Amino acid sequence: MAKTYDVIVVGAGPAGLAAARAIGENGFNVALLERKPDPTVMDRACGATLDSANEYLHHDLYVTNPRDKRLAFPAHGFSVKYDGPWTDLYSAHIYSPGGKRIEMGVAGEQKKKGSYGKITSVLDKEMLLKSMLDEARGYSVGVFPGVNVDKVTADGDGVTVGGSGQRFSASYLIAADGINSPVAQMTGFNESRAYYCQFRAVAYHMTDVALPEPDACYNITGFVKDGPAMAFVHKRAVNGEYIFIVATLHPEINLKGAADYFMQEAFCAPWFRKAAILRTFSANASCYDHINEPCRGRVLVTGDVGSTQELEITGAIISGWKAGNAVSLALQEKRFGLETTAIAKYVDWWQKDYADTYSADAYMKVWALPFILTEPGEIDYLFGLVKEPLPPSFNPYNMAKNMGKALRKVIPAAQKERPELFAKMDKMRLPFAEIIAEITRMSRPI
Repeated sequence: MAKTYDVIVVGAGPAGLAAARAIGENGFNVALLERKPDPTVMDRACGATLDSANEYLHHDLYVTNPRDKRLAFPAHGFSVKYDGPWTDLYSAHIYSPGGKRIEMGVAGEQKKKGSYGKITSVLDKEMLLKSMLDEARGYSVGVFPGVNVDKVTADGDGVTVGGSGQRFSASYLIAADGINSPVAQMTGFNESRAYYCQFRAVAYHMTDVALPEPDACYNITGFVKDGPAMAFVHKRAVNGEYIFIVATLHPEINLKGAADYFMQEAFCAPWFRKAAILRTFSANASCYDHINEPCRGRVLVTGDVGSTQELEITGAIISGWKAGNAVSLALQEKRFGLETTAIAKYVDWWQKDYADTYSADAYMKVWALPFILTEPGEIDYLFGLVKEPLPPSFNPYNMAKNMGKALRKVIPAAQKERPELFAKMDKMRLPFAEIIAEITRMSRPI
């Protein structure tokens, strides 16, 4: 017999926890289902950065408040509990395969501004999950770990969910189960989406990494046997620890081999000479274009479920909070016999705030350059032409725009000195799907 609730939320990541907390805070009965036995334990690669701290993203400027142990979203009017450590990063260093660097902000100059000079904050994601889970439980959220959802049945009156020998029924279902959402797949949300590729990553928590500028984050392009890969490294919120992520869109690249290349052979290898690995993670995500309609009947999607690769931690929390309040208001409207308008307002918010504002093509194009300039020396040459620092940014959309502007400025020199490279660069005008058409053909969605 099914357990009955007002709302079911599937997925206890930042989006699902924010949604469940909002529903519970509004006085409704909510079941939070999570496939992991312990929702607070991370089992996938994540940099745990909070996107851009000095620019609007998702129409907000988040506030880190260690004094009161909160992560706040003033434009949206709410905050979440975070009882863990913070660290701040002040610039982004983008490296070519041979070590030519483009800076987004100068760390030393940014640090003079204090906390308002940071481009991003880093938290301990496991502590965030624990803090948000504690808060959700404080609002009587029913938490069901170890439930692997394998069936969703929806009709005009409600939704029934089954998994791991249990059944749950409710008036609404919020799918917050991540980029590879089984719920979205089962309920048809992915049917009209364009598939790009698989994003695969391996990540390490490490100690004793000798970064040139410890308060910066690093993005390094490299080429291994089968194609391009990228490495990302920066400090963790945990004192003395670092996160090192190697990722690729190429389905044939051996990630362990690519990680060994960056740590042992690339120009950055000296950074890792004394490094020790503490924990290892992986990730494999199917990348589609956005979900434009985040509601089908009584099922809503939120967080990474509807995004191209990820909505970022802050975007996930904001969208989860919006979804939780939308179904709460819809339940209130129904109780009072009013016309149900809250779900349509959530759809409108999603489209205006995310789908129509942020381009999936632009988001994915940050991966395009090494599929166009396929020789390491070509990227070295191009990066070497950029002499001035770019504006300090950790907004993935603005970072791409700023890089594009900087490279366009040096195109006249490249056209004169390397006309063959200039001809290749013209391919950046193409849609991302055309640039990686062969990669799409080689890979399959999860």
